[in-house]
Amino acid sequence: MLAYLFSRYPVVSQTFCDSEMLALEDLGVPLVVGSINPPPDDFRHPRLKQRQAPVFYPPPGKALESLRRAAEADGSWEPLAALIARHDSTYGSDYKAATRARNALYFGNVFRQIGVNHVHVHFANRATHTALFIKKMGIPFSFTAHAQDFMVDLGSDELLGEMAREAQFVAGVSDFSCRLLREKCPESADKIVRIYNGLDPARFVAANAGAQGDTLKIVSVGRLIEFKGFHHLISACAGLKRRSVRFELHIVGEGPWDERLRRLADEKDVGREVIFHGILGGDAVGQLLSESHVFALAAIVDGKGAS
Repeated sequence: MLAYLFSRYPVVSQTFCDSEMLALEDLGVPLVVGSINPPPDDFRHPRLKQRQAPVFYPPPGKALESLRRAAEADGSWEPLAALIARHDSTYGSDYKAATRARNALYFGNVFRQIGVNHVHVHFANRATHTALFIKKMGIPFSFTAHAQDFMVDLGSDELLGEMAREAQFVAGVSDFSCRLLREKCPESADKIVRIYNGLDPARFVAANAGAQGDTLKIVSVGRLIEFKGFHHLISACAGLKRRSVRFELHIVGEGPWDERLRRLADEKDVGREVIFHGILGGDAVGQLLSESHVFALAAIVDGKGAS
């Protein structure tokens, strides 16, 4: 049985993770899901109803501490404690090795009880750090590194290197990501493989933008953060307006740049032409795409080096 481990699940932007898990279930692979933290909101994509895998969340801190004390008593905490000490010494207390170990103790016990023999993690972050401790309990792991997670958020190429060495394999989502991973983790270069985030084209109907008349309809989808480049897209659309091009820009997503982007649209005098939809389900996004002329994503490298 295969387990997927996340720092937080489900999250609206993790559609590619859902696609991967649903595809595996279609192939007959039995799955369970572990999430270290609860979901940030109650939004759920409708297709998650198709997922068969149960989702496990750790109990409150007091219960985790009781598990730790029991493990100390029976000796099973010893290898985790040794790894905590080494990680605190090597990476510092900010990486919260003891917290990772307590979560690993819970998930490791649950996974062993239900017959999990491999753990896969999306994003090189807290969950992959936790998987290092789960491996000490006898369950191997692999992980998919995306971009911002290992470029900026993790904050330690040394820890990234350790995670890669300990993993059975490491997946990158693009040739660019794989090249950068191999540069950062040369000892593990031979087990870094590219696996694209897949889409099922059958879920999207053919575009019928002709029904929109003379108005150019542009769609962009993503988290409202700096490196998605929505500010550049809005500025480009202001250029269209100066050229007397009739258009609508439909932005789907949410994030910390929401208010900033709305203000920018007003400042650029395209507040009426730029429509912010917030979060939409996959079917609604598909419908919007089918009615559009152009999909645009103005992605950049942000001020922190994330992309």
